[in-house]
Amino acid sequence: MKDKHDLAIKKIRRFNRFYTNVLGLLNQHILDSSYSLTEVRILLEIDKIDRCTANILIHKLDIDRGYMSRILKRFEKSGLITKENSIDDRRMVILHLTSEGKSILAGLEEKSNNQIQKLINPLTEDEEEKLVNAMNYVTRILSPDISPVKIRRFESEDIEHIIKRHRELYALEYGFSSSFGDYVEKIVREFDKNFDESRENIWVAEDHGKVVGEIAIVRVDENTAQLRWFLIEPEMRGKGLGHELMKVVIDFCKEKNYKHVFLWTVNLLGAARHLYKSYGFKLTETQENNTWRKEVTKEERWNLDL
Repeated sequence: MKDKHDLAIKKIRRFNRFYTNVLGLLNQHILDSSYSLTEVRILLEIDKIDRCTANILIHKLDIDRGYMSRILKRFEKSGLITKENSIDDRRMVILHLTSEGKSILAGLEEKSNNQIQKLINPLTEDEEEKLVNAMNYVTRILSPDISPVKIRRFESEDIEHIIKRHRELYALEYGFSSSFGDYVEKIVREFDKNFDESRENIWVAEDHGKVVGEIAIVRVDENTAQLRWFLIEPEMRGKGLGHELMKVVIDFCKEKNYKHVFLWTVNLLGAARHLYKSYGFKLTETQENNTWRKEVTKEERWNLDL
């Protein structure tokens, strides 16, 4: 068995040396510019991530906080990015590319695309397809080690955890009484009892085997679904997990041909409300609720047409 692993290690290292040389050629065009590979990646992520923050970039790209701060200051001074304070949380600073930043990024991406085009031009259509499939396979099979956060369908033992964490977090962070936990427990258990696998689901996010978030889609009728039980553990907030979970449920709803999705939330959840808005949900109804906490809470209905 050891000999088998030794051979695999040698082949992987040989491939790594080969591909490092390929990447060096591909990246040469970017290095000819005044931007490093890290800086280009940061520009790309700011452009791609909705409501991008420095914390999201630090965790996603695994970059030192001080180094990231210096790069962002340089980008801002050069007119490539702007910073905007969040309306709901003044401590949160949202990053945006300026028109100049978008122009610079577009030019760099065009250079990279042209270089890759030259690389694959000699390949036949069949060879190109096999190359892409092989890259997809390598990415998929190694992803659990590279990115420990995985999103899976719920299992029966997840039900107790979902109920427990809704009770604990809403009491700790918003002062909700046990009546809220009782309400969540009732509807979660009803969902589990009547679960329609073909039209609804709960997705659970795990980080190194620990549950760090969940989100659900519940069937209302043939054309309408409700988004429920969206919760992310405090240590995972601001890292883009919310966007990943939202994308999963929106894609699911489209796949199942739902025409309309709605959710109920409360006005206290500022970050979540911004996330819903970024995916096209619109606030359509507000009502007061005085059963879950001492202060009156405003419940809100948000709707999305697909």
